[in-house]
Amino acid sequence: MRQNKNEEKSKKEIIASYSMKIVIIITLILAINVKQWIWVIGSIVGILIGFIPTLLKKDIKFTLPWSIELLIAFVFGLNMAGILLNAYNTIPGFVAITQILFSVLIAFFAFAIIYILHVYWDGLIMDKYAMAFLVVVTTMASAVILEFIKWFRIFGRKQTTVEGVLACLLVSTVFGIITALIGVSLIKTGKFDEITDDLGKQIDSQIIKRNKKNKKG
Repeated sequence: MRQNKNEEKSKKEIIASYSMKIVIIITLILAINVKQWIWVIGSIVGILIGFIPTLLKKDIKFTLPWSIELLIAFVFGLNMAGILLNAYNTIPGFVAITQILFSVLIAFFAFAIIYILHVYWDGLIMDKYAMAFLVVVTTMASAVILEFIKWFRIFGRKQTTVEGVLACLLVSTVFGIITALIGVSLIKTGKFDEITDDLGKQIDSQIIKRNKKNKKG
């Protein structure tokens, strides 16, 4: 039974990992075609992060939970379609959908990192509700940065109205709160441990290795 679960989890991890890499590669090709150089640079960085550890066969390799990788691929793909294929201007509600998923991604990823540090690092002990509050603040801050980027058209799309900025900030705040509450619920049921277990163990092993090196030095 446990072996079947591990095999199923492994398949999900493979699908999520390759989905993220494929989307980034497609984005790179499209970005070069339409001369969106910021996206070209971002795609190259994403490819390096995804492939270099495998090519060099490094032991130091952090694999994200498959759910986060799949969400990254989905959000990256939507933004690719929005900016590079002009879906933001041609599909009604497309901006709202990408804003919601971006907020969920940031909130979920922030919650995962904070929770892992809480479990595996003695320097951070935090109540789950305090984690949720910090996640909401982080999501709101990331939304402000994103609107700043859009206002100055750094990534090819310009935010044109103050109302648009406020609406995006409101959406990010609301879905940051919703994701944080879901995270608290997952912690209570123990399911969040299943999601973050592999990444937490990888971080923990690196901390142990570093401590051993420091003692020897």
